[in-house]
Amino acid sequence: MSEPPRFRGSAAVVLVRGHGRELETFWVRRSEAVSFMPEFDAFIGGSTEPADAELPLAGAADDAGRMLRACAIREAFEEAGVLVALDPAGAPGADPATLAAARAQLLAGGVSFAALAARHGWRFRADALAPAGRWQTPPFATTRFDTQYFLARVPDGQQASVHAGELASGQWTTPAEAIARWKQGDATFAAPILHTLLGIAAGEDGLAARLEAAPERSRTPVRRIELQWGVVLHPMRTKPLPPATHTNCYVVGERDAALIDPGGADPEDLEELFTLLDVLAREQRRVTIVLVTHHHPDHVAGLEAVRAHTSAPVAAHAATARHVHADVVLKDGDLVPLAPGPAGEWGLRALHTPGHAAGHMCFLLPRTGALFTGDHIPGGRGTVIIDPPDGDMHAYLAALERLLEEPVRTLFPGHGSPQGAPQRRIRGLIAHRLERKAKVLAALGADPEPPQALVPRAYDDTPESLWRYAERSLLAHLIELEAEGHAARAGERWRRA
Repeated sequence: MSEPPRFRGSAAVVLVRGHGRELETFWVRRSEAVSFMPEFDAFIGGSTEPADAELPLAGAADDAGRMLRACAIREAFEEAGVLVALDPAGAPGADPATLAAARAQLLAGGVSFAALAARHGWRFRADALAPAGRWQTPPFATTRFDTQYFLARVPDGQQASVHAGELASGQWTTPAEAIARWKQGDATFAAPILHTLLGIAAGEDGLAARLEAAPERSRTPVRRIELQWGVVLHPMRTKPLPPATHTNCYVVGERDAALIDPGGADPEDLEELFTLLDVLAREQRRVTIVLVTHHHPDHVAGLEAVRAHTSAPVAAHAATARHVHADVVLKDGDLVPLAPGPAGEWGLRALHTPGHAAGHMCFLLPRTGALFTGDHIPGGRGTVIIDPPDGDMHAYLAALERLLEEPVRTLFPGHGSPQGAPQRRIRGLIAHRLERKAKVLAALGADPEPPQALVPRAYDDTPESLWRYAERSLLAHLIELEAEGHAARAGERWRRA
């Protein structure tokens, strides 16, 4: 549970080498330890810092542009060890040994990049960084960035390299190689990376202008977010519990496709979804089945409109089918085939994951290890409410433990950002629930109290505005503690057993 997402200013560097149609770009894989999109592939970059204002940088049109360019220069040096946009008239001490020593100082902390630049007499030129597209994180994300991409050529005599930490690896690649890995399921990245790679693939001539126009092209005729080949995310405005504002609807498949959780009923949102489906259909990717993770309104509000538009059958667990019209009832382990070919190549495996709802299902794409989690695992660092009687804390924890045994590589949640490092995320959720359970037990006394009286003690780290939601999960913990013999109830009041 957290505050609504706000945009953070950031910059990214599209570092290139080569000429003509033989261009290569340097990209990195984010570490599994970072909080935002762990294990995704990306370009070097990061958020602006106050000290960026002190970097000697000539020619910036305004303060905002100056900060973003300074951020890009700093991130290129910190993450890849290259000094871009250096003014030839102010470039003493830019030999490899000096750069390596300065970078080590920067990574060790205690000195800002601007201070290092002043110490070595480095000065920079704003016009050496060409704008290469301004991208904003779509509304599904709990952390949102307003990122200015810049195009830069690796300076002669410098070598790009990555130090372990926030980044796991870095390498030069051609756009064709990167896109091939993406289509094979070996790479996952945000939409700006794909559109930038496509722009680089067209060659050096007119490259900066082509990249600058890429954000607008990506929204025509409708925004297309394809983080993995065959996995298209479409956020729809819904009314989920805070801080979420959207539900992620997914279209999964290379030819036959499944549409998962059409949660929005707003006519404008539905029209955008139908436009997306029509675009995909023209590419011979047609929705042949609609899958529902669970029956909550923010996951099924658009279901009947989608059924009418696609004529595709709806499939859900039997417990969900008691709330929505399902043409196919799924049970744990069922395979939903999506295309001809080797068994399971594009099929989705249904996994019954009760806890948030009795009929909740996740859907696993074995081909890539993508898991579509509905509300079982939310994006970011948030947690989901377990609301009895349909919600069951014991079942929820058991389903999380079960997912640790599945070959999951990427999490695609119903709310919030997709992410890698699934084992860390799942284990973190289990640990959080067990810690909360211990706090609930500690909040119980010898005298019976209503759940709302226990919330301030058991959820003292949660904003008071969210306590009415927290009370439902607290009740789920109390029911679990009662089953274990640690809590007892007297009517609507609870005490330690």
